[in-house]
Amino acid sequence: MQAEFLVGRDAELDLATEILRQEGAGAVLLLADPGIGKTAMAEEIAARLAGEMVVMRIHGSPALSAVPFGVLAPYLLDLPVEQATSPVAILREFWSQFEKRRGSEGARLLLVVDDAHDLDEASSQILAELVTAGWARLVATSRPRPGLPPALLQLWYDGLAERFELHPLEKEEVAELAGKTLGGSVMASTTDVLHSVSEGNPLLLRCLLEDSKADGNLVRRNGVWFLTSALSGAGEGLSEVVRNKVLRTSEAEREAMYIIALSEPVPAAVLDALVGRDTLRSLMDNRLVTSSNGAGSPVKMWHPMYGEALRHIVSPARSLQIRQRMVQHLPAEPSTAEGLLRMVSWALDCGADVEDEQLLRAAFLAAKLLQNPLALQAAAKVRSEALRPRARAVMAMVKYNDGDYRSAVQLLGEDAGFLDADPSGPLGAGLLWGAARSAMGDSSGDILADAHSAADALVAGRNVQDPVVQQIRRHAAALELAALAHDGRYGELREGLATFQAGLAVDEPDFVMNQLFLLAMQCELLMVEGQAVQALEMGREALVLLDEHHDDLLYFTDFILVRYALAALESGDWAAAEAALNRYAASSAMGLITFGGDIQALKGLSLLRQGRLEQASAVLTPAVEALRVKDPQRLRRLGNALAFYAAARSGNNELAQRLSVDTVVVPAAGGAYVEALAEIFTLAAKEHLNKGTGLEKLRSLPDSTHLHQLPGVLLQNLVLRAELGDQHVMDPIRETASSMAGAWAGGWHMLATAQVDGAGDAFVNAGNLLAAGGMPGPAATAFDKAAIAFDAEGKRPEARQAAVLRDVSEASLGDTQVHDPHTEVDRSVPLTRREQDIVALAVSGLTDRQIAEKLMVSVRTVEGHLYRSYAKLGIRRREDLGAAVRN
Repeated sequence: MQAEFLVGRDAELDLATEILRQEGAGAVLLLADPGIGKTAMAEEIAARLAGEMVVMRIHGSPALSAVPFGVLAPYLLDLPVEQATSPVAILREFWSQFEKRRGSEGARLLLVVDDAHDLDEASSQILAELVTAGWARLVATSRPRPGLPPALLQLWYDGLAERFELHPLEKEEVAELAGKTLGGSVMASTTDVLHSVSEGNPLLLRCLLEDSKADGNLVRRNGVWFLTSALSGAGEGLSEVVRNKVLRTSEAEREAMYIIALSEPVPAAVLDALVGRDTLRSLMDNRLVTSSNGAGSPVKMWHPMYGEALRHIVSPARSLQIRQRMVQHLPAEPSTAEGLLRMVSWALDCGADVEDEQLLRAAFLAAKLLQNPLALQAAAKVRSEALRPRARAVMAMVKYNDGDYRSAVQLLGEDAGFLDADPSGPLGAGLLWGAARSAMGDSSGDILADAHSAADALVAGRNVQDPVVQQIRRHAAALELAALAHDGRYGELREGLATFQAGLAVDEPDFVMNQLFLLAMQCELLMVEGQAVQALEMGREALVLLDEHHDDLLYFTDFILVRYALAALESGDWAAAEAALNRYAASSAMGLITFGGDIQALKGLSLLRQGRLEQASAVLTPAVEALRVKDPQRLRRLGNALAFYAAARSGNNELAQRLSVDTVVVPAAGGAYVEALAEIFTLAAKEHLNKGTGLEKLRSLPDSTHLHQLPGVLLQNLVLRAELGDQHVMDPIRETASSMAGAWAGGWHMLATAQVDGAGDAFVNAGNLLAAGGMPGPAATAFDKAAIAFDAEGKRPEARQAAVLRDVSEASLGDTQVHDPHTEVDRSVPLTRREQDIVALAVSGLTDRQIAEKLMVSVRTVEGHLYRSYAKLGIRRREDLGAAVRN
């Protein structure tokens, strides 16, 4: 039994089993696409009932679908030939076979019919009559198309059968299944990739897990599983599944699948002419190919991974033969990105010639979609000297994302291509060159010296007023501004940006790139200066402009997106940050593999600022492992510091000790702002882990460098000191946050003001603002302090109300909130009637899902009531409910 197919099916299994146990007629019809798990579910039902019923199995078959009673032949061996067409005689003989198996115990008959969509009409009629007469119970599986035979479908119409439509796995179920299969925790971004690529299909998911583990793509480090490269359709497991599907089709259908897999998407009219409409309809009915936009629209393989697997199965000679046949039917310039990439990839695999312009377009697009092998292959084939610099830039971007910074620099450094005045992407190439040099450990001074030397060589002998000379100089100036930001010299950056902006002209061919660069740098500058809302607006403007010119620009998406996400986090706009990080996976699941560690590091920072400590730990610990392999945004030290802090603050000293070692050995590679945050969180983590080792250093940081005095850096320092129990930090928080914009700074400003005033109402107002700003952790602290203040003032009703608000904030965290160690709170708020009911069911051993089904509410509702109950009962875990209720 393959347990992966039964994940999330407990409720359906229980209901189906109960239906078949009831008196009278009963049947269960399971409908699902291939690989979803209908056969596994039917077998599990049979296993559950095997001790009560005699199980007889029947398998539908396309080969026997036109043979009357063909699938019943194994049970009709003793039937005389002359009676082989008599339904009555067949029914009598079938029943006789059952009686022999039943013996004298009087057990009932359970018919398990797999692939009922392939039953012949006569056999399905016999099975329906057995159920209708109450002689047998039935479990039948079928695909939605072509669907159940009319006789079995009539059982449902007559109320004698229950129909179950099985759906693909949800993301949480994919995570559960992957964790069980691999035996460990799976990184969240890897789960997202597996869910996206498998589309929740358990069969495909199992193949992807096994194949990726076998080829070393799916690796485990410190108990965390994550992907290091794109999922492949060439694995043995998936190839075997696809090969078996192909072997069960006719020769005409196999030919059609080869054509579709190699040249998808293929216009339906072309396929009608080449393979025939009936063949195409049969493939669609059997869920082998699909036309997503309805009849007449282009046809693709039913699942992209099946198409990739099939392309690996087809021999090169056969592939070339099909290409020669198809070339005349397909457009020379595909109208879609998918079509262009498939056409170029196919030509390269066959050794066919492709024009340089088309190769470069495909390489550029493949690089943006992180289809790295195709991007490298296509770019390397570009022969034109005029196009080679941009082809090298594409290859450099692939190398950079893979962490091969030296190769990226070498590719971009040829003929100083990173500064060449080509309006199609030199500034992006220049920024990429600078980032790669920095990632290698080169100093900003050395990088700028080389950049200016390259610029001097390019403009030597040219007129200073030549527009090309001005463009090259501006590109070099942009690198200098980027270096100022990287080094944390924001005062100089402000002056430099003003000069850079004054020199821009709308009619210049590279105006868009220069404007994007300017907006991104202004976003970073304003963020560090504490004007996060303005910074976020600059970032939004850059993203809008980027989307308008996305197809013509290199590297800018990554350059802008990280700054926009950081600005969103600084402003407390958690939704904007989440939306920005989700853009990495919007066009390709590979984005979650390449940028997965960076994405989770920033999500961890978001969760920490919201006060969601346990969720942050769950996100950040895997992120550390992924960042060891891929870190294109150079957030490794920050990710490690955040994970160290989360572990130390939550009391996981063993993990914190291990992460503390990495804080020493991991080199600083990010920009000054990111590295400053990493230093701050590292010191706070050390203080949590070993008292007296970090707090004093945190206090001294603002006096060490100008960067640590800037509001966007200083406030984080002050907040962490407040969370460490520093009683003298509230006045500095109030003063610093008063000049800053955004919900995060505003919430802490009000909380600090309330702390200085000490009034219960002030704490309640602060808590309400923090809760409205999506910061339930700090909000719970504010309400906690309000309860204490009201209690000291003798306002017991207000104290109780504040305690309820605290509990609600804690419940919304989804984890256990650690209270201020200097406060004691009255937890005598009673459970509501609904909370009492849910707690009682939880104590009895029911799962959240079972409780939800029993009370006819959602699982999320159950979870919310339980979290609130934990807070009111003063416990942290479900396991403590029994003792808490008894007390």
